[in-house]
Amino acid sequence: MVLLVLSVLLPTLLAAVASIGYFYRQERQSFEERVLETSRAMSMVVDRELARREAMVKTLAKSPTLGQDDLTAFYRYAREIAPQPDMVVVLSDVSGQQVLNTRRPFGETALPRTVFSELRRQADPTATLVSDLYFAPFGRQYSFAVEVPVVIKGQLRYYLSVGGYASYLQALLKEQRLPANWIGSVFDRNGFIVARTINPEKLVGKQATADMLQQLAAREEGSFNTVTIDGRAVTTAFSKGTNYGWGFAIGVPRAEVASWSAQALAWFASAAALLGVGAVISALWVGRALMRPVVALKHAAGALGQGRAVAFSPTGVVEIDEAGAAMSDAAASIRDANALTQRRISEALAQAQQANKAMIQGQRLEAVAHLTGGVAHDFNNLLMVIGTNAHILRRTGLTAMQEGCVSKIERSVSAGTKLTRQLLTFSRRQPMRPEVIDLGEQLAPLTELVRSALHSRIELQSEVESAPLFVDIDPNELELALINLAVNARDAMPDGGVLGVTARRAHAGEVPGTEADLAVLEVSDTGTGIAPEVLGKVFEPFFTTKPVGHGTGLGLSQVYGLCTQSGGTATVQSELGRGTTVRMYLPLSRKPLARKGSEPDSLDTSSIDARVLLVEDNEDLAQAAADVLVAAGCQVEHARTADDALVLLEGAVPFHVVLSDIRMPGSMDGIALARQVAQRNDSTGVILMTGFTEELEKARDMGLLVLPKPCPAEELLARVRAASSRTAKWREGHQPRT
Repeated sequence: MVLLVLSVLLPTLLAAVASIGYFYRQERQSFEERVLETSRAMSMVVDRELARREAMVKTLAKSPTLGQDDLTAFYRYAREIAPQPDMVVVLSDVSGQQVLNTRRPFGETALPRTVFSELRRQADPTATLVSDLYFAPFGRQYSFAVEVPVVIKGQLRYYLSVGGYASYLQALLKEQRLPANWIGSVFDRNGFIVARTINPEKLVGKQATADMLQQLAAREEGSFNTVTIDGRAVTTAFSKGTNYGWGFAIGVPRAEVASWSAQALAWFASAAALLGVGAVISALWVGRALMRPVVALKHAAGALGQGRAVAFSPTGVVEIDEAGAAMSDAAASIRDANALTQRRISEALAQAQQANKAMIQGQRLEAVAHLTGGVAHDFNNLLMVIGTNAHILRRTGLTAMQEGCVSKIERSVSAGTKLTRQLLTFSRRQPMRPEVIDLGEQLAPLTELVRSALHSRIELQSEVESAPLFVDIDPNELELALINLAVNARDAMPDGGVLGVTARRAHAGEVPGTEADLAVLEVSDTGTGIAPEVLGKVFEPFFTTKPVGHGTGLGLSQVYGLCTQSGGTATVQSELGRGTTVRMYLPLSRKPLARKGSEPDSLDTSSIDARVLLVEDNEDLAQAAADVLVAAGCQVEHARTADDALVLLEGAVPFHVVLSDIRMPGSMDGIALARQVAQRNDSTGVILMTGFTEELEKARDMGLLVLPKPCPAEELLARVRAASSRTAKWREGHQPRT
């Protein structure tokens, strides 16, 4: 026990001495940091006041009267903004010469230059400036000001400033309620005192001491010992604002710092001594009774560490008994927590696997979309060549046998066009003509359309939510998607069943990863269902579970492409023997419903007397288009690139129409060529062609006429005829008079 007492007492004494010294240093440093934090907060108060004035003068600079150069009205408005004598609004020209001053009558010419005229020589002319402290010539007081540039119709015309007396900041400083013997000072960028809690009437306008200026130049904030300008020994903490360079300093008398630290030190030393004595006495009293309970506690801890159940018997020592009971409870909690952790890990792994599977599926569909989009575009060019040549053959006159062959070609082109349309919809490159529709109103006619695709043994049920469901979508593509889903459902129910079509608003969180408001168009059947191993492939193009010759595999891919191109998504849920449900998620639109317009006029494909510049890098497509145009009466010249087309446009004989692909080799595309033609100011018509959705939408947004590929020859000829007619009429009206 003697050794125990000595072993406790000696380290306690040494620790107390070390702690007292450390505590003294820490408390003094903590006090200085609190003073520095106070100065930092006060600096922010000054910065906010300057920012408030900057916001006020910027708002004043946007006055309509100033923008209209109505200085008389602006002077009256400025006087209303700054009626009090401690604030002034000054408007000066770009050289710094005052134009008006609300402290002087309007029209007075003997006005001085502003305090900013010198600062502007070294600053950005469009920047906001805050002056240093200056003596106002009219107010006869120390003042400061904030100045902003006034830009009218894109030109710098004036500078506008709002000034105020430094005494305003004196009142602001008084509101902060610093201790009476602390010296708080606001200073400008050059260290001149703007406001001060002690002796402001003598020291405002004077520059700080040399060591204070040195500290201000060296760093943004800090603390040091100094003697103030009026001879007070203080510990000073200062902080400069980040926006305007003004700052705030607090000087605490050194005697107060030392006295406060000494009091804290004495309190801590007394507390340490009492704790040391108490520790020794407690050690002597407790030491004898601790052996057996400590051993029991050791065994309990060992069992807890090995994950076994803890059987702890009371020892009579309350603290040790509580620790033992806690160990027993902790052992049970640890076993329960381990089981819960294992369960949650299993659930998290399952969710991670599901998310990874969804991500891989999305990446695969995106890759397939890029591939099918490119293939469909090239296939469109081939279809346009075939269709155009079929049109040429038909115009030359056909025998009965040739008529049948050409009709088969045209039907094949039409079927191929439908296939590429579905491929482009899946790859989000199909040209869309979206309009805002109410899904609930459209469901009835669409349901009747779906009914025609079903046999009599299938019952059709539909349900629509009463609230409006406005969506921005291509109605024709929506109609095709519903027919595709109906055909799939019909084939899955050869012996009959129920096909349900529902329109409703999506529940919150129904589509993970999106917070947008969605409408749901749900098509469900009671058919044979889809096997789990192929469920993840049903949206891929050309994938089908039907026998050869009974489906293209493009139905669900068109549904998926329509939803994604409209900003939504599509999901499929199926169970063998229980049926399949496909949900189309479409973003709800805030736009008004589309108005029903009149039907477009029929296309005029009569003979065309026009010079056409055909710009196309695909030789086969260019030749086919040229043959169609020539057969219709046009004179055609061909250019492979936009650069070649510009050279031909400079020829002596003008063209009536420029017919150009958008995507082509060379330094510019078809849209850039259209801009060049428009700049010529001779009303030459421009018709663009493309198979890419993003290019088609971009050109249409610019007001250009764009035809999607493949384009029927009849429509192409009608558009060329209309454009050439407009060009001819314009040129007739602008011929020089003789």
